[in-house]
Amino acid sequence: MSKRLLVATALVAWLPTLGAAEEMAKPVLGYEAAGRMIAACIAAQAAAGHAKVNVVVVDDGGRLIAAARQDRACKACTDIAENKATTSALYAAPTRAMADLSFGVKRDGVDAGLPGAAFVPGLVAFAGGLPIKTPAGDVIGGIGVSGASEDQDESCAQAGLDAVSKSLD
Repeated sequence: MSKRLLVATALVAWLPTLGAAEEMAKPVLGYEAAGRMIAACIAAQAAAGHAKVNVVVVDDGGRLIAAARQDRACKACTDIAENKATTSALYAAPTRAMADLSFGVKRDGVDAGLPGAAFVPGLVAFAGGLPIKTPAGDVIGGIGVSGASEDQDESCAQAGLDAVSKSLD
């Protein structure tokens, strides 16, 4: 076997291991934690007395882990909640930040860093989605809430994060 072929074979065998240790060390968001987040969101909604909500929790790739829609919550808002969760997970940022980038902080278009972002299919540029991060800052998922006002949705999502924040390490 030639030296080049031997080196190429070794390289091909080694490449899949790049990042494998990092992936194994990174925590995974599980169904049990997602369920606690959803329960906390619904409890926060009930305590605040605002409109019924939909809550969706996704993994770091935007894939569904768990979802719930309260009785009489907006039916169309389930998809919105999932898009909020996915946007937050994939972009590692609150959906409110996407709104700031798309429309500017004052929503007047001034200083909008990515004015076309709001038109990307599936990307949500209004509040209600939050990334789920470990204390080390690794994004392990996203939570999206929809059905009430933007601020109320975001408040419910934050309640979900707060319910599991100490167990995400």
